[in-house]
Amino acid sequence: MALGIDASRSVKTIQKTGVELVSDELLKTISNQQPAISNLEIIYYTPSKIDWLPAENQRILRWPFKFLWTQIRLAWELIFHPPEKMFFPVHAMPFLLIASYQLGVTNYFRIIHDIAFKKQPELYSFRQRMILNLDLSLAKKLCAKIFVPTQAVKDDLLKYTKTNPEKIIITPWGYTSINNKQQTVNNRKKQILYIGRVEAKKNIEILIKGFQLFSQEHPDYQLILAGKIDEQFKKNHNSLFPSLGKRSGAGTIHNSIELLGFVSEDKKQQLLGESAALVLVSKEEGFGFTLLEAFDFGLPVVASDISVLHEVGGDACEYVNPNSPEAIASGVEKIITDKNLSSKLITAGHERLKFFNWSKTTEQILGEMTGE
Repeated sequence: MALGIDASRSVKTIQKTGVELVSDELLKTISNQQPAISNLEIIYYTPSKIDWLPAENQRILRWPFKFLWTQIRLAWELIFHPPEKMFFPVHAMPFLLIASYQLGVTNYFRIIHDIAFKKQPELYSFRQRMILNLDLSLAKKLCAKIFVPTQAVKDDLLKYTKTNPEKIIITPWGYTSINNKQQTVNNRKKQILYIGRVEAKKNIEILIKGFQLFSQEHPDYQLILAGKIDEQFKKNHNSLFPSLGKRSGAGTIHNSIELLGFVSEDKKQQLLGESAALVLVSKEEGFGFTLLEAFDFGLPVVASDISVLHEVGGDACEYVNPNSPEAIASGVEKIITDKNLSSKLITAGHERLKFFNWSKTTEQILGEMTGE
């Protein structure tokens, strides 16, 4: 049996955020588990070599342009040299696959990380909504199974797309510890950390307002925003970005709030090791992977009071209303000043990590795709 996997988002030139990091961990575990499955050949389709995947399993599809590799080059390969199974862990499926769908040569599988564009359409351009809707329709029509990380995402798919519920499989992400220093709260800096894209759907404007309220009583604290800054968000909120560097997007606003732009994995781990707490107050999330990273590094967490973050965070977060700057400020205040609460959340976070295992997740996904 030949199982193809779109590994294009695992190349080293990609600035990887949550979904790409999840995909990398999944592909690493698939590679480790492959020998245990009889008669399974895995083909990793990629535009360039990926050092940490087996070279003999990579099919490098050269393409002279920086765009449309998936929609044209990969589509061509899958139409004219189709594998029995094809898995898309991150990226959109090629629209041209609809042309060969009736032949029934390949069974397609897909991860859908979230459908926030359905719930918050005002945060997306018409072009973005059109592409995302087409991609979602394609997945619904072509895929034998759709994998989602949480019950919340499955519920959204059932509500907004009327997909057959038996086709949607919940596979919570795993977690591998990245904390080698075993940092303790006692040597933390007075900084509150956010990790993720700086964009409207992450509720950054309300987060900043909440932190400004908090800093009135705690002026010695900083808010660190570590993640790529969305250009549309920057344009729509230019009053927030008076001193940012034009090229990097890095800079300081209102003295106590620092935007770092995209950060490397090493820098992210440094920030997790030295910060006092993590905040994630998005109105929509597919999973909320940074919660697990915070638990790993012993950070207390302030999180949105939304179902998906309760599903992942359990009793290890201080939950707040994401629409209220006052509630966010109060939540941060509580975990900074109440040491008993902070200690309780940190302990619960370490326990919570035990629920997330990549081997179990990968075994479930491979089992659904191979029938074993």
